[in-house]
This record gives sequence, C-alpha cells and structure tokens, in this order.
Amino acid sequence: MGKLRSLASQTAVYGISSILGRLLNYALVPLHTQVFPDSEDLGVVTGLYAYVAILMVIYTFGMETAFFRFATKDKLSDTFNATSTAVAVVSTLLSAFIILFASELAVAAGYPNASTLIIWLAIILWIDSILSIPFARLRLENKARLFATAKMLNIIINVGLQVLFLMAIPFMISNQWPGYQFLDSIYSNDLGIGYIFLANLIANALLIPMLWRSISKIRIRLDWDKLKPILIYAFPILVTGVAGMFNEQLDKILLEQLLPDDFYEDLSSTGAVGVYGQTFKLSIFMMLAIQAFRYAGEPFFFSNAKDPDAPDLFARVMHYFVILSLLILLLVSINVDLIGFIFLRNPEYRMALYLVPILLLGKFFYGIYMNLSIWFKLTDKTAYGMYFSIIGALVTIAGNFLLIPYIGYLGCAITSVLCYGCMTLICYIWGQKHYPIPYNFKILFPYFLITCILIALSMSVEYGDFLIDSTIRIAISLVIVAAIYLLEKPRLIKK
Repeated sequence: MGKLRSLASQTAVYGISSILGRLLNYALVPLHTQVFPDSEDLGVVTGLYAYVAILMVIYTFGMETAFFRFATKDKLSDTFNATSTAVAVVSTLLSAFIILFASELAVAAGYPNASTLIIWLAIILWIDSILSIPFARLRLENKARLFATAKMLNIIINVGLQVLFLMAIPFMISNQWPGYQFLDSIYSNDLGIGYIFLANLIANALLIPMLWRSISKIRIRLDWDKLKPILIYAFPILVTGVAGMFNEQLDKILLEQLLPDDFYEDLSSTGAVGVYGQTFKLSIFMMLAIQAFRYAGEPFFFSNAKDPDAPDLFARVMHYFVILSLLILLLVSINVDLIGFIFLRNPEYRMALYLVPILLLGKFFYGIYMNLSIWFKLTDKTAYGMYFSIIGALVTIAGNFLLIPYIGYLGCAITSVLCYGCMTLICYIWGQKHYPIPYNFKILFPYFLITCILIALSMSVEYGDFLIDSTIRIAISLVIVAAIYLLEKPRLIKK
C-alpha cells in the first residue's frame, strides 16, 4: 500500500499543479472568445497549435521515455547527456529549417499571412524540446514540487502576458492612462492573435533561467555506442507519438479541409474549427487526470518493474485510475452547460457543447490505453506501441474522411472514441499475452455502464431555469462523489 500512496502523492502534486495551472490557462478561453468574436481568428490559432503538437513529438522523438528506461538501467548522468545531446541536435536543425522556410510553410499550411507566427512557434518548439529531458530528470528524481512550480509559473506568466497584451494595454490606450502615448507607439492592433503566440514565446523563454541548474548539468556528447541502443528503443516511440498526435490533432486539420463552407449556417469551415477547438478544450478536465498520472506513473512503473508483486500493483493502479476517470467523465458531462457558460463567453462557441461527453469518452479510453501501454515499454517491445498507434491513426483518417462531410465536427468526436477504443482493446489483448497483469475489469464495467446511463439521463432532462438546473446538477454531482467514496472506501482499506 505504501507504493500506491507514494504514487498517489506524486500524482496529487502533479495533478493539483496541473489543475490550477490549466484553470489559469483556461481563463484565457473567455478572454479569447470575447476579444476575437470572429471564430475564424481562433480557428487559425487552433490550426497552428495542432501542427505544433504533432511537431513536438518529432522534436523529442521518444527521448523522454527512453531516458526513463535507460536511466534506471545505466548511469544516470551518461543517459542524461546522451538523450539531451540527441534532442538538442535534432531540435536545432528542425527549428532552423522552419525559420528559413517560414513563408513557404505558412502558405502550405493554409495561413499565408502567418509566417511571423510560424517563426515564433519554431523558437517555442526549440525551447520546449531542449527543456524536455531536464523536466524528465526532475520526474525521475521525484522532484515533483520543483517540476510543478516551474510549470505553474510558466502558465501564470503566459496568462498574465496575454491579459496584458489583449486587454490591459488596449484599455490603457483607449482611456489615455499616463504613458499611453508610449504604449500606443509600440502596440500594434494589427498583430491580433499574434499576441497569443508572443506571450507563449516569452513565457517559455523564461523557463530557461528557472531550470538553469538542471540545464547546466548537460554535457553535449555524441557517443554513438551510448546513443545507438537508446535510438533503437526510442524510434518506435517516435512513430507511436506521431501517430498519437495525429489521432489527437488531425481532426482539427481535416475539419477545415473536408467540411463544406455552407455546412453550418453563418459558420465557415475555419469558423467551425474555432468552435470545435474551444469545445474540445472542455475535455481538458480528463486530460488533466491523464497528464498527472503520466508524469507520476512513468517513473513509478519503471522503478517498480522488478518487484515480484508488480503485476498486482499495476492492476490496482488501473482500478483507481478508471474510477477517477469515470468520475470526471460523469461530473463534467452532467454540468457541461454550466461549465460552457463559465468558460465560453461568446454564445457562438457554445453551439457544440453536446460533443463534450463524446470527447471525454474518447479521452477516457486514451487514459486506459496509456495505463495499459506500460507492458511494451517495460519489456522493450516498443514496436507494438508503434503498431497500435498506426492502427489508431488509420481509424482516425478513415473516420474523419467518412464522417466529417456528412455530420461535421460530430464526426471528429465519434472518430476519437473509435480510435482510442480500438487501440485500448488491441493493447489489452496483446499485453495479456506478453506481460500478464490481473486487471479486474468485471468490477469496473458496472461503473462504466452506470456512468453512461446517468450521462444519457442528464442530457435528456432539463429543469427550465438555468440557475435551478445548475444547482440541481451540482447537488447530484456531490451525491455521486459521496456514493463512489462510500463504495470504494472498504476496498481501499482492505488493500
């Protein structure tokens, strides 16, 4: 039980910091939807960041997971230097290429006026990749508080700068505050959404001095004998990551390409991407749990892999992860109208709230897959992860191409469930053959079934008045949390 408590405490640190940070970050959603009422503007932001998410996987090419694997087997400093060197070389070459051909890449991406934004994103990608291994080392060394503090400060600075650029400075200029002439001389209204990217760039650059003690430990060394086994281990993870990011981000790219401009009334395809992108962000509550678990779980699994009781331990981890994820799925789905009202200030962005339970279900399956995937990482059979992700990518491509032209962004959400559901099932079947873990899904299935029934009921019942409806739903949510606690408390004490 002590190991589970250790994992829980580490996950709590990552989780609380992620939740607070994301809530701060999510405060930008009402700001963005108010400052940029034209959904096409935020469609450009969503589209560019979709490309960034995919590129970030290429920039780090599986080195984080490889670092955990080899740092627990070999000398920590040697693995740290080897993986950091590989990431530094690759990221520098990629960012240099993007900067040199920014104009051409902007046209190819469908945003011909965004070459400056693409240059800034290339620098952001370079900084993030350089910091990826130092951040991984903090996780391995159980320095969760330092990791969480740096991430939190990064988000606070980013949010603060965006509020400054998008709201405070325009307000001071328009109301002629002291010094407004200077602000007016350096502030450009034409930059618009560019300030979102500029704030991100500055905030990420400030991470360098925050983590300088870790960064200064890097010694650039091209030791092929050391790098070769690491690269062999990491290559399937790279393919897995790219395919995974395609599963995560390709819908936003294809939605703009495949959706007819007249599919939604008064909403272009780019505008639909903006609406879908903001709605998609409401699934962040599930991703917070998955991210916190991944931060704490990866080093935990590798550190306990040699324990003879590891399979039973991993099964118990899965049990509580699924229960927590189902609880998030249920609570967010029941209160989606209230959450949408709080975060999506422009009513235009709330037209797709019915997608949120479907998107959360997709993320739920993704979280289970992340938990299951530990078997091929521990057995050095990372090629299986590549195969599973490629299958998921094929489902994503086929589903989006078949569904988007006929049912719009509902097709994106359904495809997400199909993709991660297939990956989860295949990973479980093969995992039980190669690294059997006694998962007890029979106990968990009734929770899943009841969750789906309650969500369906909540979507079919309304109480008329918005305030009364929200109050009743919050009360129901509290009852559900109490019921889950009472049901699970005896099993937790017994364990």
